[in-house]
Amino acid sequence: MNPYRNQFIYQVFVRNYSKEGTFNALTKDLDRIQALGTDILYLLPIHPIGIQGRKGTYGSPYAIKDYTGISEDLGTLEDFKRLLVETHRRGMRLMMDIVFHHTAPDHPWVKEHPEFYHWKDGHLTNKIGDWTDIADFEFENNPLLIEKLTQVLEYWVKLGVDGFRFDVAPMIPSAFYDVAFPRIKALNRQLSLLAESVDPWFLSFLRYNGYTCLSDGEVFRYFDLEYDYDNQEKFLGYLKGESTLEDLRNRYRLQEIIYPVNYVKARNVENHDNARIRFYTQSYDKTLNWLAYVFFAKGIAFLHFGVETGTDHLSYLFEKDPVDWGKLDQHLVTWITGLAKMKKDPIFAQNDHYAIHSHTKDILHFDYENDHEIRVGIFNVGLESGVINVKYPEGKYLHSVTGEPVEVRHGVIALSKEPIIFSIPKR
Repeated sequence: MNPYRNQFIYQVFVRNYSKEGTFNALTKDLDRIQALGTDILYLLPIHPIGIQGRKGTYGSPYAIKDYTGISEDLGTLEDFKRLLVETHRRGMRLMMDIVFHHTAPDHPWVKEHPEFYHWKDGHLTNKIGDWTDIADFEFENNPLLIEKLTQVLEYWVKLGVDGFRFDVAPMIPSAFYDVAFPRIKALNRQLSLLAESVDPWFLSFLRYNGYTCLSDGEVFRYFDLEYDYDNQEKFLGYLKGESTLEDLRNRYRLQEIIYPVNYVKARNVENHDNARIRFYTQSYDKTLNWLAYVFFAKGIAFLHFGVETGTDHLSYLFEKDPVDWGKLDQHLVTWITGLAKMKKDPIFAQNDHYAIHSHTKDILHFDYENDHEIRVGIFNVGLESGVINVKYPEGKYLHSVTGEPVEVRHGVIALSKEPIIFSIPKR
């Protein structure tokens, strides 16, 4: 059993969450976020952004020039502390984005500790060509760098932060995690640690070029949760018509055998780095089915703010581009709230008796089984019509979210445009 599989992460970019783009504006909306069923509020980086090589008007929040500072456009440290207190008061936890693979080129450490950085031909540089607004760290033979970064984590843990999402976590060597994580866990044993793992192609590219890149299995030695990027190629491939849904199903099956039995993947279909799911589907019903998949598939559910408006527009990372909350879609909100409530059922936390079923139609079909029930999830991501064959006891059951009847008759279930989720009690 892994209780993280009963939880739901809500990702927020403070600058574009509201027109004000501040901690205080986010704090005012915490009741709405809590009502969705959020367990962990995850904030993209909140620190001052570098000016040298800046992208766009505001710059990338991942080009940081002060790890313990607050970007002044977001508010003050006191504003952040208030957000933290109010998040906790509502029973949620707050996770910060941590960027320890690189800094902005005008971070003070570049002058104070040039040995911390990656240099080539006497020039400060980075390992990935298109990341032009950052300077990469060089961890090898740099214990002082590891110490200083560990102190950054300790600062935020002591302030009351409940967890960290690590940017490109595989590019940070084990030597750092071996030092830092025991120290921060000594301060708070309940810290939640989420790794932005990378897709297999990127891992292969980095290793070919001689750069550190931990595999997902290695990352699970340190982290509680990982991104689902090992499936990303097949997921996007399906959405673009370049791969089949069976290709993606087989990636889900592979996860079941290559990771620790209690592994937790952050199931998501969009985030700040990837286009909205509605952008790919251009369909309300397909989008709803993918969102329901996020909550049903084995793992922790992960939503990017604004998805509940049904928009196909992803906020620009380097500009002021707030979500239009006037377009909040109550039907989507009702579904998300119901799915988050369902996610709390103990069956979703279990390690075993989780099946991924194949069909000739573009249907995602999973089920969980224990001594009390079989929980079935059928997600019509291809908006197929007709029926699918199933091997469940015949009868009429109740939808786990809507309460509407679901019938298994003559070994088939009639497909719907909306997700089909139901429980078969065991006698």
